[in-house]
Parts: sequence; C-alpha cells; structure tokens
Amino acid sequence: MSRLTVIIPLVSEPRYLRECLESLARQDIYNIDALIVRDYQSDTIEAEIDEIAKELASKIPIKQIETEDEHGISGARNTGLYNTKSDYVMFMDPDDYLEDGTLKVLLESVPNLPVPLVYVKVKPFNRLASGIHEEYEEELILLNEYDEGRLSKRPIIDQSLSAFDQDTVEYMVGLRDNLEDFTVLGCVFHRSFLKENDILFDNNVFIYPDAPFICKVLLNAESTLPIDKGAYIRRNGRFRYEVEAMCSWKDKVSDYVRCYDKAYSQCTGQLSLLLLIQETMCTKYVNIIIKLIWKSKDREFAEHLYESFKKQIIRVDRRVINSFPKSERKHLKLLQKGNIKESVDYMPKFIKIKKKEHLFKSTSKIKRAIAEKMFSNLDILERCILFESDDGNSYCGDPKYIYMYMQENYPGEYLYVWVANDKELRREIDGKCKKVSKFSFMYYYYTLRAKYWVKDTRQPIWWFKSRDQVFISTWQGTPLQKIFNDNPAYATVDKAMHKGLKAQISQWDCCISGNPFHTEFYKRAMNVKAEQILEVGHPKNDFLQAHNNKEYIDEVKESLSLPLDKKVILYAPTWREEEEVDVIGNYSIQLGLFRIKEQLGDDYVVLLRINKNIIDMTMIDEAYRGFVYNCSRYNDIHELMLVSDILITDYSSIIFDYSVLGRPIYFFAYDFDAFLKLKEHFYLDFENDDEMPGPIVKTTQEIIDDIKEPVLSVQYEDRLKAFSKKYCPYAKGSARRLAKAMFKEMEDIFRYEDEERQ
Repeated sequence: MSRLTVIIPLVSEPRYLRECLESLARQDIYNIDALIVRDYQSDTIEAEIDEIAKELASKIPIKQIETEDEHGISGARNTGLYNTKSDYVMFMDPDDYLEDGTLKVLLESVPNLPVPLVYVKVKPFNRLASGIHEEYEEELILLNEYDEGRLSKRPIIDQSLSAFDQDTVEYMVGLRDNLEDFTVLGCVFHRSFLKENDILFDNNVFIYPDAPFICKVLLNAESTLPIDKGAYIRRNGRFRYEVEAMCSWKDKVSDYVRCYDKAYSQCTGQLSLLLLIQETMCTKYVNIIIKLIWKSKDREFAEHLYESFKKQIIRVDRRVINSFPKSERKHLKLLQKGNIKESVDYMPKFIKIKKKEHLFKSTSKIKRAIAEKMFSNLDILERCILFESDDGNSYCGDPKYIYMYMQENYPGEYLYVWVANDKELRREIDGKCKKVSKFSFMYYYYTLRAKYWVKDTRQPIWWFKSRDQVFISTWQGTPLQKIFNDNPAYATVDKAMHKGLKAQISQWDCCISGNPFHTEFYKRAMNVKAEQILEVGHPKNDFLQAHNNKEYIDEVKESLSLPLDKKVILYAPTWREEEEVDVIGNYSIQLGLFRIKEQLGDDYVVLLRINKNIIDMTMIDEAYRGFVYNCSRYNDIHELMLVSDILITDYSSIIFDYSVLGRPIYFFAYDFDAFLKLKEHFYLDFENDDEMPGPIVKTTQEIIDDIKEPVLSVQYEDRLKAFSKKYCPYAKGSARRLAKAMFKEMEDIFRYEDEERQ
C-alpha cells in the first residue's frame, strides 16, 4: 500500500488540533504520518504538539517543522511538500478531521496505480448544530439583498465540456459557482506527479490559495478518482479559510483577482477548464461586485473594483457572456467595453431587475407581494390567533396544546387559524378553526392581520409584525444539543445568519420557557431579553400529565391498532448524517428488532419514531408485522409517549418531556465512542451518571436483560425523578398561565375565574 503524508499548516492558534490528529490516529493503517508546518509561534504550541505526538506515537508518527522564507497557508503547505518523500500527500486544516476509515479507502483505491488526484466528499461538521436550518437560507438571501446562490446549468458551457475527458473536470464542475470553493481539502495528491509538473501553491495568493493549485493539477492529470466512502469533515462548514473573515473587502477582492488571474493562466491549454473559470469571474461580478461598487462610499475603492474586474472580463469568451441572462449579459458587455459611466448608470436599474427576478421565482413570492400591498395597512384582527407547528407540517407540540386549551375553555372567543400544508393534516385538527396552507394567499393574509401568532419555530425573515401584533414563540422545548451562541460552530456561519436571527428575536413578544435552565439558555444562546421570557412550563407537558390514564391510553392504542394487552417500547433515535445505508440506499435500524421480538415479543410491541430526514429510506421487514409499528409519520409524538411503557433513544431531547411520565429511559448508544468526539456540543454530560435519567447501554441484549429483570433502570429511578424535577418543574396549568399573561383582552375573564376558584 502506498505511503501518505498529511500536511497540516498552522498559521494561527489551532482550536481543535488534538481532535484532528486523533482522527488520523483512528484511521488504523500503518503507512501514514502527519507533518505539522508552523507559520505561527506561541509560548506553548511547540510543547503541546510534542505532547500530542508522544501520546499518539504508537498509532501515527507526528513531526513538526517551522517555515523559513515562505509564509501563510501557501508557504506552509509548500514547506510541507519540500519536506516529505511519501508517495501521496494530503492537506488538512488543523480544525478539521476525517471520518474513520477514510484514508484506508483512499489508499486501497490506488495500491499499485499512481493516480494524480483521489478525493472524497467534504462535509460540514454538524450542519444543524449551529442552530441554522436550511429552510431559512432563501429568506436570508433576501435579507442580504443579493443572491450568492447556486447557478443553474449553463447550456453552452455544458456543451463545451462534452468534448473533453469528463474525469479531469468533474471535480471542478461540482463546485464551479465560486472560484474560492475549488478546494484541495479532501484530496490526496500523488507527490511525484506534483513534482514532475512543478505544481506548488502560489505565495502571492493568501486568502484563496486553492484554485490555482487545483487548476494546474486538473490541467496535467490524465484521470481523477472520486471515492464514495469516507469523508473530510470541515468544522467551519465552508471550504474557505478563517483568514477570509479577518480581511477587509479590499483585501478579499484583490486576492480574489490574483487567485483568478493565476487560475486563468494555468488553464489556457484546456478550454473546458478555462470556460468554467471565466464563468466564475462573471458570476462574482454580477452577483456581488456590482452591489459593492454601487453601495460603496469609498469612490477610490469602487473605481479600483471596476478596473480590476474590467481587466479580467475583457478576456472572457463571448460564449460565456452570452450564456448569462439578458440583464446580466448587458452589464458584462458594458464592463468589457470599459464604459464606466454607462455601467454605473445601469447599476440601480440592474439591482431592481435582480430583485424582481428573485421575487418572481415562485408564485409564493408573488402572492406575498400582492398580500403585503393589499393588507399591510388594514386594521389588525384583534381576536385572531394564528397557530403553526413545524412550519405547517405538523399538528403537535405546544401550539397544539395551547390551541386545545383555548378551544376547550374559551370556544368562540377568538378566530382560530391553523397553518396546515396538506389535506390529511387538516383533518386531524379538531375544533372550530380556519385552516390555510403555507405560502397560500390566505396564509399571507393572516400573517399580516392576525393579532397573535403562536409558532414553535422562528418566523420568516420577511415578516415584520406591526406595532399591534403579538408573536409568541414556544420553541421546541428544552434543548439537548448546543445551538447558536453556545455552539462553537455558530461563530463561523455567515454574518447574514446572525443578522437574521437577531432581527427575528427582536420581534418576539414572548418565548415559553419550561425551567430555569431553559430561561438561561434563551438569554445566553439566543440573546433573548429577560422581559421576553415567560417561564410558565410547557402546555405539551400539561397534556402528558392530564391524560396519563388507562382510558385515554387505550383510546390512542386503538387508533394505532396496537394490542391492548401488550406493553409498548418506543424507539426514537436521532439521525446521523453519516449513518450507513445498505446496497439499495435504505437506512438500517441499529436496534436489534429480531432479538427483541424473539425474547420479548409475547409481552411487548415496538413503536418506531424515525427522524423525518430518513423516513422514506427506512424499510421495515414484513416479518415484523404485528410487532413493529412504524409511527414515524404520526403527527403527535406526545401521544406516542403516553402509550409507551419504555423509551429507548440515544441523544434526543425527547428525554425532557418523557421524564414527566416517570417511566424507564434507555440510552442506546451503540456508537458511544464516536459520540464522545461530539460531546462538547451537548448540554448534558453523558459520562456523568448523576446527570442522566437512564442508563447508557451499547447492545440490544443489555436492554432486553434489564427489561426482563430490571436492575439498571431501578438504579436510575431517583435520578429520573430529580431530572424531571429539574427540567419539568411546573405542574399542570402551563397553558392557562401563558394565556393569562398574553391575552390581555381577556383579563376580566381570568380575574372572574380566579375569584370563582377562591
């Protein structure tokens, strides 16, 4: 097997270097070593690296050297190349890590055949851990007023590619929207190939060093080899380096132009690559640079921007420019001609065109624009409450139980409106209310006019409530995974995300807290002001306590076609993005269902509650019919909690609500050793028994044995009670406390009820 050196440049204080090196040690192959190149010095860094190297010496050789004449990421990487004789080299950022087994797969793919470039997927670390969810990305683009988003395929460019060996450009084609994203991360390069073709990093490109290097590799490579297994995990979630965030726009633009110029010069002998490079420059100009020029108050900087891009666009192939939409094409042609006055005069019109194009991309935006025009100045519907759960995809959680409380106790007092996206969901919603689909005309009507909005996720970026409207955020309950300011990953996300969250939270009139820990979480992690927080408990837990009786439980069991004479195990695992799939793309249930059926099937059935991301990829064998019930699409997980006698989960926040029932909880952590790498991203200390409401087990048999003869779960009974008392301290009445605090127009009714109770 070929030998590999992993070159790790240090140009600033590394936060996760130990985790990076430990991931290399876990690759479990003998023929790799790590070379740390320091272009950064502190009083302790050299000793720290020596200590780590000593600890991991039995698994991977780790060497460190200093740069001499060359500096920055490029210089450090070049120094690494000068100081290794391995067959292959790989570059890593010191904060990143590799999935277990990645290097073994890469090296086994080239046992005796030198391949210039072998690469795996680059994946973001804990994509949702930072608290940013994909559904907000489109809205954040609106907030930022420009679209850096994905390009549609350019037909002319794609046709030109068909004449060339697709293997050599596949890597670049997948990333062609942004030149800055042509990354060397996740790639293994044949060192002799680099040496023979004189391929090094350009020391004059500091912020975006990868593109010129990759372009020269692809220009000279006869083939490349993508590997499906394994992954390079990018901790900051992006291909770009931290140095970018520390630089001004002037520095970034200047370095981008240098990067483009170097990449362009590498590709002059390969038309397909050249056209792709030209396309990225044009895209950068029409999507970002025009807005910078128009908005800049520094005219000298604006003129510098214009002249820098004019020099590059002049040499762009006309086929590339003609492949852009009409409005963008006009700007690019004006830039080629160098007509600065006409270009600047056209910029405000162009920006308006881009906004209109963005608006009319979907009918929902058109409906919203019409609704805002028609209804934003009308009077608020004073007794109207708009409810929404899971962005209109569910009827569950706190919004449901606040609604049920209001329907039961104050029918007819308000106009109740539910956001429900499909017909089946609408049929599940009881009581007298209006039901609207998200992004329908009536949805916009009520978001603009309803006095109250009760929602368990953040409101859309575009919605700014009027002075008379009230937004009540129930959130999703007490969090288990660290998000927003509490998670280190949040510091690395786009500033627009931070701006969006701040804008949304500033409009919250109240958010529901279930306990003192939850209250502090709001303040610390989300910068919610103390006066916005109502620590009244969760109405969904009112439901669990009020309906914890045989009559109601049997009623739910019958609706689910469950046998009334058997106990119920609820299995609710979280989703791992890296979870293995079988040969036909289905996720495997890690819990040993056959073993449970064989040993407990006479007395128990199993309810599955699979994460919505993999519902369609999870198949239950027919052999489990009548024993395993897939309730993953069942709307209300709290009803599933009620009918279950035992909960098996792993790292899910379901444990907070379930603890109200006082029933056994098992943490089925079959991948606990891998989880320990991520433990800092959770609020609970899973290694501390005093904090856990149930035992951590690694095998199905351990759970079966304890269900048969409870030993482990009995030991946790007192801890379960303490856990519930800490995180669910409020008795029944959360919905009433919330209603009394928020619905001011009903103060007389609440006062009368209080007097009657006395």
